[in-house]
Amino acid sequence: MLAAQLLEPTWRAVVWTIMLAWMGGACLVNARRCGRTHCRITGPFLLGMAALVAGYGVGVVPLGPNGWTMLGSATAIGFAGLWWGSERLWGAFSRAPNTSGTQN
Repeated sequence: MLAAQLLEPTWRAVVWTIMLAWMGGACLVNARRCGRTHCRITGPFLLGMAALVAGYGVGVVPLGPNGWTMLGSATAIGFAGLWWGSERLWGAFSRAPNTSGTQN
């Protein structure tokens, strides 16, 4: 995402949206697979940030001239805080991992 800062805003929005959606989806899959607490929280957060980035990229979310800085900062700080804080509050695992190969 840092390298995408060098791109034109339209391409930056495309790259950031894809990357955030990919990371959010991976977190949700991982939360289901292993039950990691932070994945249950960061997955929806990253998907929400992907939606905000897409909205800002097409002009629906009015964040002004510093929008990219705000979105990047909110993503980095929010992700780090949710990842670290959720496991400090509720523990590393919110349920036992799914090792049986069946859906819970």
